[in-house]
Amino acid sequence: MLGKLIKYDLKSFAKIFILLHAIYLLICFIARFFYMDRLNFENVTEPLVLSLVLFFSLMTLLLSALMIFTWMQVAFRFYRSLFSKEGYLSWTLPVSGPQHLWAKIISGYILMASDIIILAAGILLLVTGDNVTTAYSMIANDLTNELGFSIGTFALILFITCLVSAISSVIMIYFSVVIGQLFPSHRVLGAIAAYFITSTVIQILSVILMVVFRCFPGYETYTLQGSALTDYFLKLIAISTVLMLIITIAQYIATHYIMKRKINLL
Repeated sequence: MLGKLIKYDLKSFAKIFILLHAIYLLICFIARFFYMDRLNFENVTEPLVLSLVLFFSLMTLLLSALMIFTWMQVAFRFYRSLFSKEGYLSWTLPVSGPQHLWAKIISGYILMASDIIILAAGILLLVTGDNVTTAYSMIANDLTNELGFSIGTFALILFITCLVSAISSVIMIYFSVVIGQLFPSHRVLGAIAAYFITSTVIQILSVILMVVFRCFPGYETYTLQGSALTDYFLKLIAISTVLMLIITIAQYIATHYIMKRKINLL
């Protein structure tokens, strides 16, 4: 039954998700062959720099819009299927509360992970032209010596980190939606407030941990090079990962408890 719930959720996401991300990949394809491949990096001029700034600013807006859309799909699907009129049908199924919750977690993660993979594929399509790779090869050694690792390694670490953190994002969304249900007259407002308050608390905790472990960005950070910068970067990821794991577990427990004890659904 868990598999059927996941399949049903993914089917409800599929059409609009596939359509918008197919449009995104089409835009990246067109931009690659009609803009990026025509750039000449041997003669860097001010108009070239300005056009690149404008292009990547627009692409950043497009990426942000798709990520927000995916976030909203996950949140709305969770709310509609469990707490709206559709929820009455969901809770008549011969499925336990934890199964409902895990079905939403798994389907939400699949959607957000797919979003990350497709966005990464579009970026990769944009920056793998011969002119771009040739221009990068001219500065690759110097950049690697400065950073302590190649751009490719950095991109891979960032990509894996985003995939791992997607599960935390899904559970945080569900936690916020469930908190909103504790305010029957202002459910949406309560969910939004819970999300931003939780995000603020996490940011504060992150800053405190960075100060405690002496990895808060400062002048010394900007002067790091090579292996020292690599060690700093890996240490920062480790601290963020541990904090994310603790918060994710706490939010899952709180979500399950509130749904079972306070909303009387599980």
